[in-house]
Amino acid sequence: MAIGDTKFGVQVSIGAIGQAVTYAVAFVGSIVLARVLGPDRFGSFYLLLALVAFLDNLVTGWATACRKRLTETDFPSGESLGSLLVAIALTSFLAVILASIAAPEIASFTSVSDAWILVSVLFVGMVLYHASNEVLKSTRRFGASPWLTAGRDVIRVGGQMALVLSGYGVAGMVGGMTVANVVVAPVVLYLIGIRPRIPTVASIRSVWSYARFSIPAGIVGTAQSRMDRLLLGLLASTTVVGNYEVALKLTLPAMFIAGVAQSGLMGRISNLESRDRSFAPDIQRNIGYASLVAIPLFFGALSLSEPLIVTVYSNQFAAAAPYLVGLALFRVIETQTSILEATINGLDRPDVNLRISGGTFVLNIVAGVGLFVAIGPIGVVVATVLSECVSYATRAFVVRSTVPSVKFVPRPLLDQFVCGLLMGLVVFGLRLTLRLPSWEYVIALVGLGALVYFAALLAISTEFRATVSAVLDDAGIA
Repeated sequence: MAIGDTKFGVQVSIGAIGQAVTYAVAFVGSIVLARVLGPDRFGSFYLLLALVAFLDNLVTGWATACRKRLTETDFPSGESLGSLLVAIALTSFLAVILASIAAPEIASFTSVSDAWILVSVLFVGMVLYHASNEVLKSTRRFGASPWLTAGRDVIRVGGQMALVLSGYGVAGMVGGMTVANVVVAPVVLYLIGIRPRIPTVASIRSVWSYARFSIPAGIVGTAQSRMDRLLLGLLASTTVVGNYEVALKLTLPAMFIAGVAQSGLMGRISNLESRDRSFAPDIQRNIGYASLVAIPLFFGALSLSEPLIVTVYSNQFAAAAPYLVGLALFRVIETQTSILEATINGLDRPDVNLRISGGTFVLNIVAGVGLFVAIGPIGVVVATVLSECVSYATRAFVVRSTVPSVKFVPRPLLDQFVCGLLMGLVVFGLRLTLRLPSWEYVIALVGLGALVYFAALLAISTEFRATVSAVLDDAGIA
């Protein structure tokens, strides 16, 4: 069965639940690890991770091109996977060489001795898992991807806790991550269900015609997503990076639905277009529900940022509260942008996404540095929000030009904003009334906020009720 014939809502729901499980595991682990390591060493690890995220785009960009070609009905799938495995081997070797050459610079930047070894080890594990998982997203089993990540994170968190509590510090964080990636990657390759074959020159050229845009687009996209950390590391300190990181982790649930939908939407549009079938309704549905979790998270952050940060991560991370509000707003915009980006890629226009990402990246750097000088570290977050607004507006223009029937503010999205505002008012009012004397009150207020939001949405939105009913029916539950 091709991805264009799958029950898309069911796969997104399966994936979103997997995302929630992944987040729960990673969240609990981050609480313990952040408390043990402290902001400085916690920030150092995420600087290492940011460096690796840049390097692995050489392979994940190629994997994205393989994913696009795999959804096309006339492309030899085995050769696509074979070319990816070759790319993983070659870039792993290249990364080790480059890291050894730049060893002094890497150590100085991350404040970790022998950091080049950690970067090399981290790269090999990350690229093996991420590239394989990228290809899995082009199959009818794309909803399984977050569950594999959840399994990986169980292994990762367990390994990291054991090593960090044994005194290995940042090296223990890297070791736990690498073991988890290497253990789970073969399972991903098995689930892809494709026998790799030696690629022909014609197949490599076809993949390259897409990869020549997806690789630089991935680098720019990663630069954009990691720029806050890198700028704060360069202009401020690893402690500030640690504060930023804990705030960012609290906003990850915003991407539960959008992240899974984006991963499958590109392949679905590509497959449907190659068969001359309509895909506009798929775009519309995903726009309507991509921000289902991001919107209440933003209003919740406005109402409860500092108590939540202190409750979860302790008083030493209290300075992260302003970052939480800014990043929650960023997530709302990002959930919408991700659907438009997947649409453009599915239409075989990675060059357009590359140009937009490049412009956004430059804007983010210039605005980030300027606002850091003007208002301090929070200025970097403000710059990210502004650049994401530009990214969204530009991609919306492109999609509207190609698929004019798409509405960017459909009724389900409006309903979610109304219910989110209602939830925020209720939570803020109770915060002022109760004064939150203990952590139990904070957790109870978070749960009450979620209950108010979804109850209100079920009550006022006929579209939401119909969507829930349809997904349950497709899954064979209702």
